[in-house]
Amino acid sequence: MPNKEREKFIVPIGPQHPALKEPGHFEFSVDGETVTGASVRLGYVHRGIEKGTEGRNWTQSQYLVEHICGICSHIHAVAYCLGVERLAGVEAPPRAQVIRELVAELERIHSHMLWVGVAA
Repeated sequence: MPNKEREKFIVPIGPQHPALKEPGHFEFSVDGETVTGASVRLGYVHRGIEKGTEGRNWTQSQYLVEHICGICSHIHAVAYCLGVERLAGVEAPPRAQVIRELVAELERIHSHMLWVGVAA
């Protein structure tokens, strides 16, 4: 049989795909079974949080920061609060620190279990 010239293909994946947790567009160049190139385009979920907090006071920005992610909202709020507390030169009471730590660990377990479900 004559040796056929192999065709090169571009395989697009995304921006919406069941295997992707967040939107993203990937293009793979393939030559037979070999991937010869790849390109990635991200930024489909840019929310402009920094711009959204401009002109707001710290309590108004807290609400916005808590809505960065619907799955892990607590840890974003904790990070924001720690930054505000450090700038203000105050420290949360020990009980509040323990509660933050506990909820953060529960959220971490939740995140890991979510990824186990996605991988299954």
